[in-house]
Amino acid sequence: MITTEAERFQMHEALIDAHGKEVAAIIMEHLPSTGWGDVARRSDVAGLQVLTKKDIDMLRISMSGDMEALRLEMRGEMEALRLEMRGEMQELRAELRMEMQALRLEMRSEMHVLFNQQLKWLVGLVITAQALGTGALLAGMKLL
Repeated sequence: MITTEAERFQMHEALIDAHGKEVAAIIMEHLPSTGWGDVARRSDVAGLQVLTKKDIDMLRISMSGDMEALRLEMRGEMEALRLEMRGEMQELRAELRMEMQALRLEMRSEMHVLFNQQLKWLVGLVITAQALGTGALLAGMKLL
């Protein structure tokens, strides 16, 4: 049964008349403001404690399963990413090898061209030097 404020006031006045102001105040302090139906008993709290613990345990089990599923999903995604990266790295290595081989061939070709140019220059220099030496020798013979 819920008591209204007007009923509480009337009860307080009756207690003052019957027991005096101090005793009436003490009695009113010990009464719940909304009625005894809204007051929790120890057994109510204990029952809720058991239910709450069960709810928390069930939530913990559910969360553990969810976390395990997430961990497995992440592991799978990481493995897929690792394989994808490995494949891309192999492709890049192959491309670099091909480019390096092409550069190597190009450098060899350029080196052959430069070597041939230097060889021609050197041969020309030797022939010129020999021709000049022979010419000087011949000119020297005439002078003697």
